[in-house]
Amino acid sequence: MTMSTATTPRVLVITGGLLTEKDTSLRQVFHKQRLQTRYASGDWLETKIKLLAAEPLITERLEQRLHRGRARLAPDLRQRMFDGADTVTTPDLTEVVLITALAHAGLDCLTLTVADLFADPVRSARRLRECDCVFLSTTFLRDQSELMPILDRLQPAGKHLVLGGPLVSQIQAHWPGHAAVAVLAVGYGEYLVPRLADWIHSGFRQLDAPPRGRIERRAATTIVFSGTPEGRSLDGLPRPEWERVQPRGSLHHVYYESVRGCPYRCGFCNYPYLFDDTRFRYRSAEKMADDWEYFVRNLGVTSITCLDSLFTIPRRRLQRFCRLLIDRNIRVRWLCYARADDLCDEDTLALMKAAGLYQVQIGIESGHQQQLDNMNKQCSIEANALALHNCRRHGVTSIVSLIVGYPGETAASLEATYRFLRDAPPDFYYLAAFSTRAEGVPILSAESRHRFALEVSGDTHTTAPYWRHGSMDCREAANNIRQLNHRLMAERISLNAVLFYRGLGNYRAGDRSALLDYQQRVATRHTLTRGIFSLLHRVVDRRLASDMHNRLLCHHA
Repeated sequence: MTMSTATTPRVLVITGGLLTEKDTSLRQVFHKQRLQTRYASGDWLETKIKLLAAEPLITERLEQRLHRGRARLAPDLRQRMFDGADTVTTPDLTEVVLITALAHAGLDCLTLTVADLFADPVRSARRLRECDCVFLSTTFLRDQSELMPILDRLQPAGKHLVLGGPLVSQIQAHWPGHAAVAVLAVGYGEYLVPRLADWIHSGFRQLDAPPRGRIERRAATTIVFSGTPEGRSLDGLPRPEWERVQPRGSLHHVYYESVRGCPYRCGFCNYPYLFDDTRFRYRSAEKMADDWEYFVRNLGVTSITCLDSLFTIPRRRLQRFCRLLIDRNIRVRWLCYARADDLCDEDTLALMKAAGLYQVQIGIESGHQQQLDNMNKQCSIEANALALHNCRRHGVTSIVSLIVGYPGETAASLEATYRFLRDAPPDFYYLAAFSTRAEGVPILSAESRHRFALEVSGDTHTTAPYWRHGSMDCREAANNIRQLNHRLMAERISLNAVLFYRGLGNYRAGDRSALLDYQQRVATRHTLTRGIFSLLHRVVDRRLASDMHNRLLCHHA
């Protein structure tokens, strides 16, 4: 972090989510939840989804406390999976990118997380007083009900506030305005920051658009669009300077981004449309290898998380990159997201493993082929199974994500998903309910809504808008997640990634059997706790069914 001088303007960079895994105080969690609820519309589905996430975590805590002597997890395994070091202390990539761009634009900066803003108001107020302008990133904010409590907290400071990030791209077309917000910044931060810096240096008098961008003014808000690169290459974007947030030698893990957008058009995904852009763009293998070599040789980095939607395409770039890591002897552990069909080529996966890959997250989404076709996944259940087999064979940890309730979902398709996981078990799994929160995705087109008889509430002030279609509604989908979760855990099929989140990076293949046994005990021993959660779900279900009927009926009318 740069130091301020008497003549250099200073920017306060605020990043992070309203409710995150970095929260350590339950009191603060409940306080922020209460503030968010004030702005939420139709929040019973959101409450139900939070119950789904809480049940395995709370039950596991009870297992630890009530059966400490009989838990039978070796001390080193427990430490690695539950108590060991993890990535939650690593600064967000957004923070580093902004700090780097501001420094190059001749501006000093201070930083806060959203968690800091609520947990330490004295320190936050001091930092607000010490700055001339605030940059608030929405990268980890899911909707306006999470954004508004933060803006309310910042408004009394009376600073010039710039709001940017993915959520801004989604809501800018119908931005309602807020007294605290001076500028909405839409698109590539690397192109926007230099122009925003000129605006700050001018005393906030003159804001110009980037060369390929534009400016619109709506009421009291100025909206500046970054424009997009001329070609597909992202090599012109600067390397994030992680040494600005932590001293050299003390930073062992970093995040990295090498692509923006996605060449696929899955029905549920908004990633191809972020950054006010629709083209798939990427850094070259040589640029990536140069960046990683710098991180390893100069900063002492030993682990890298690739945040790309699809790190494995183009495949020739992937293969070239892996060979460069090997040829240059760049020794670093890394994980990435991948499509299953990219992992069906065993030679490519073996090359990735040799280059340092230790974990891959795959969007399996469903074990039913018709559902994959409904999603426009352009992948087969056979390819999904082969990818998981290859990962197991080559010692690469597999984490799969699945969507429950996507239009077309039935009891039969869910049973097919269960059988798929049973027959081709990944190391870890995530179950997510189908969501209509992201605007502009293909499934929300008029054609898709008609095809699936899909109705949505259209709320933008909730993380979980209500929906129903011809074969399922959001309440049924959430209940199916709970049942499938319990079945997978109780039958020792795969490990629940939510339960073991903090230790995912420390997992070893030899841990699998012991962890499956432990997870089975968590799922089957605590019948009283399960009964309490069943009662809570029934209460929420009644409220949800009534509210869903009213809101969908009103929206339909």
